[in-house]
Amino acid sequence: MENNSNVISAIEEYCLKHPGAYEARPFGEYPICYKVLGKIFAQFNTEEKFYKLTLKCEPEKATLYRQLYPDIIVRGYHCPPVQQPYWNTINLDDFFNMDMLFQMIDEAYDAVIHKFSRKLKSELLNLSELTFKDTDGEDPDFAMLCGRLDQTLDEIVGGRFQRSQYAQYNKRDSIHDVIVAYRDGKPIACGAFKMYDEEHAELKRIYVESSQRKMGLGAELVRRLEAKAKIKGYRWCILETGKPMEAACHMYKKAGYKIIPNYGQYADKPNSICMERKI
Repeated sequence: MENNSNVISAIEEYCLKHPGAYEARPFGEYPICYKVLGKIFAQFNTEEKFYKLTLKCEPEKATLYRQLYPDIIVRGYHCPPVQQPYWNTINLDDFFNMDMLFQMIDEAYDAVIHKFSRKLKSELLNLSELTFKDTDGEDPDFAMLCGRLDQTLDEIVGGRFQRSQYAQYNKRDSIHDVIVAYRDGKPIACGAFKMYDEEHAELKRIYVESSQRKMGLGAELVRRLEAKAKIKGYRWCILETGKPMEAACHMYKKAGYKIIPNYGQYADKPNSICMERKI
């Protein structure tokens, strides 16, 4: 298979067409990983001297493919021995069957979601009906959703302390990385991050409309924001939420965030809770 931009684009597009799939780079520039609900199903190296695709697989099929394509398909080259039966690495310089390759990508995706609980499968079914757009703080749909977020916060905490003191930290013109989720073309959720320092991305303005909650959309936005932040070179994600926002705190804790001393502008805000997670 010739290493060229058309083939690379075809593989990338095919991986991303699977429901709930998104790009991540948890190990550095390479491999380019494709995840669903935070789990990797494909790892793509597009370097000229290391042109390979590593795919999740069931052990029986993994062995079959290695027998059919000896020395071209091998055990996951970088995986620990205990994981190698579940991963195959394909040398794309010597593999020419695109239809077979796409079939193996499908099987990799299926191998991952097969392990999901019934609850996660239900969440994935709902998330598969959505589309996600990468944008920035000037996006009108993001602005509209931020307005609804502020209205919700006013209802929850507005009477307990003055929210206006936080407005200066949430200005949209300082936010350049935004994700907006859509159902049937209608914006229903959003999330963003901005630079706090060279190593920390600060998650901001995460909001899901009330009718779309309890389907894992908030957690999915956090996963996708973390993936984008990692690609941009950040090592940590941090965030601030309020003590009255118990549901939000629970979601972040489930996602692996830990409470830390209040940082920066929140140091003297007794009603703030600050959290972080290494990405």
